[in-house]
Amino acid sequence: MLHYLWTKTASVVLIVLVLAGSGTGYYVYALRQWHAAQAAVKAQRLEEAQSRLEVCLLVWPRSVDVHLLAARAARLKGDFEGAETHLNRCLKLKHGATEAIQLEYLLMRAQGGEEDEVAPELLTRYVENDSPETPLILETLALAYIHKVRYGPAFECVSRWIAAAPESADAYRWRGWILERLNDPMGSMKDYQRAVELDPDLVPVRLRLAEMYLDRNNAPEALPHLERLREQFPERPDVMARLGQCRFVQGEPKEARPLLEAAVEQLPNDAALLITLAKLEVQENHPAKAEPWVRRALKVDPTDTDAEFLLVGILQEQGRWEEASAALEQHRKNTALLKRVAQVLQQEAERPSTDPDALSELGALFLGTNPHAGMYWLQRALALDPAHQPTHKALAEYYESKGDHDKAAFHRRQLKPDSKGGPSEVSAPVPKESVQK
Repeated sequence: MLHYLWTKTASVVLIVLVLAGSGTGYYVYALRQWHAAQAAVKAQRLEEAQSRLEVCLLVWPRSVDVHLLAARAARLKGDFEGAETHLNRCLKLKHGATEAIQLEYLLMRAQGGEEDEVAPELLTRYVENDSPETPLILETLALAYIHKVRYGPAFECVSRWIAAAPESADAYRWRGWILERLNDPMGSMKDYQRAVELDPDLVPVRLRLAEMYLDRNNAPEALPHLERLREQFPERPDVMARLGQCRFVQGEPKEARPLLEAAVEQLPNDAALLITLAKLEVQENHPAKAEPWVRRALKVDPTDTDAEFLLVGILQEQGRWEEASAALEQHRKNTALLKRVAQVLQQEAERPSTDPDALSELGALFLGTNPHAGMYWLQRALALDPAHQPTHKALAEYYESKGDHDKAAFHRRQLKPDSKGGPSEVSAPVPKESVQK
């Protein structure tokens, strides 16, 4: 690794030294690197941006603007230590903080999980005064809220972002993503469609839009998106998989099978692909061949209700009635669980709760599927009521199931003898952070 870094740095230095002998060419080259680095950061091509900024820093080692952009590139990559190094250099060069330096520090804090602490200053000081950095500020806050599964404030930030920059494809992309999780598929698809209109090369959004059409068995709407993607990326397995699904929905199993089977070799954990292969075998009256595909899908996501329901039919086709009954009961439980998660999330997005009971319920629901989010909501419940019994009970049971007896004991000690706190769903690894207060 050290050899690689030395070789890379030496190459950059060599380029600069060669160009140094060409006078104007040297300056023009560095200026081009600077403009290219700015464009790369804006487009989130961060590896490219950092490579170009290395040249710029060799040419202009005392430039605050270059160090600021390098700090932003590092922050966007999640390298907070690198970002702070560049920002500290800016402070020394300017003998104190400027507005731009302060903004970068605030954005770093927001991205690092302190969104509630810095949001008021970011919004009143910059956004409400129509700062040129408004879109970036709102994007940073929105993504910080999304990371905490706080879709209400995230939606508000993204909607303000769209108002400030109506031609931003990324803004529509993220609002569509949020609307999906708030159980508004039509609103989500509308935003995704607008995103690909603004940026036709926004591949992940185009692919997701096609997937949503396929979820509704609307092959005619999905097909143009998939054909465009296949033309651009003929060997991409995810594109082959979705095109195979599309052919299956169109009633063309012979065209679907080779696409699906080619894709699954490279995407062994793609649940939608595995389920389609299972459906293909069921359609051809091969339930025994379908079962391994659907069980693989459930190994990827044990709460996939489509896969569970398909498994019920497959087991019934094979006369395995007792297993089918158990699978149907599990399907009903998971359907109710996911419905409740969606309901509580939507309520929280519309009216942020100050009720520890509601926040604790949401946290307990998430512990099984997204422990990071579950811990966040349980922390919020304890912040409102440090003695909240259902929260301590859920955490005690969770940590016990994971073998973390010290943390479990802490939360057990907070419980009163007659605690009625409800149990939590558990199935995920213990996150690093503790919620002990």
